[in-house]
Amino acid sequence: MKNIILPLFISFTTLSLTTACNSPSNNYIENTSGSKASPELSSESKLIIEEYNSIILEFQNIDDETETLKKLKSIIPKLKQINLEKEYYRLLMNSYLRVGDIEKAYTLTEEILAQNKQPNIKNFQCMLMETLNKPSSLIKDCYSAAASLYQHELNKLDSSAPNYIQILWGFNVNMFHAGHIEYRNQLKKIVDHQKNETDQQFYKTLFDLETNADLRQELLYSIASRI
Repeated sequence: MKNIILPLFISFTTLSLTTACNSPSNNYIENTSGSKASPELSSESKLIIEEYNSIILEFQNIDDETETLKKLKSIIPKLKQINLEKEYYRLLMNSYLRVGDIEKAYTLTEEILAQNKQPNIKNFQCMLMETLNKPSSLIKDCYSAAASLYQHELNKLDSSAPNYIQILWGFNVNMFHAGHIEYRNQLKKIVDHQKNETDQQFYKTLFDLETNADLRQELLYSIASRI
């Protein structure tokens, strides 16, 4: 179960980190206003990412992860040399989670949020707080803060916007985890209102992960014991 639900959940909650390109052969250029482009990965960064990808590939082909985990831990200092911030954050977060260093993953969310108050990263930070067994009151405050960030994004969107449902989901789910259990009904409405069968199944899976106590604990345990 964990091999299915955790990657799905992590990719959804940390979308702004995980949508960066994975292949080092890409140009890593993102259009902004149509005329300007963000900086390209340096040749040194591409080599580091190639090395990182080869290590990650090893996890798919071995039974004993001990040596591969050592390699991954050893490359972490190199990841900090990557010249594109978004890619650096993405690979560093993935590495901390895979080696089970939740404290450093949490600290990294602090660093990211200090620069940009991204609601999905705040939500993920709250999950890490749960995994680290922070006080309940602090966790609820964290989810309340995440809900406020989602609400701010909602206020800027029309209900027909492509990402409106995703942002609305984020708001409701953070309100739910902040202790407002009545928002469970709002989450269920989102699931039921999906007309596309694939979308409905996707949100149904997320609904179960967020509201089923056993699945929620399994999810948090999966984070604590590595992806």
